[in-house]
Amino acid sequence: MITINQIKDRKGRQPKTRRATLLTGYPQKKGFCVRVYETKPKKPNSAIRKVAKVSLKVRNKRRNVIVYIPGFGPHNLQQLSTVLIRGGRTPDLPGVNYKMVRKHYDFQIGERIPRKNRRSKFSVRNEKIAARKGTVVRIG
Repeated sequence: MITINQIKDRKGRQPKTRRATLLTGYPQKKGFCVRVYETKPKKPNSAIRKVAKVSLKVRNKRRNVIVYIPGFGPHNLQQLSTVLIRGGRTPDLPGVNYKMVRKHYDFQIGERIPRKNRRSKFSVRNEKIAARKGTVVRIG
């Protein structure tokens, strides 16, 4: 607990420093997979989660981050696949603070379930608009 004399000190309390994310100033970033593998979550949970180590260009330097591969079933990612990443922590995987965006660049396998709401996060088109334009909506 901080004392009154410490608060009265010349400098006062120092604000907490926030750790900067590699996406600062960008909603998404493009990178390429260095390694694609599976891992297990923290203690109360049990599963096999698909993750990838992705190399990003940040201020003319290459930084490697661990990215979660979302969705059901298999994926088509391998080493040197180009992917688009966004923010979003996976709470039961330590150090995994980013997620991939589906149906961009080499991550072309879409969601298998037909979605009516919350489509943009999963890169699924609106069925009504697609039917009006005469395009076929493929699921899976």
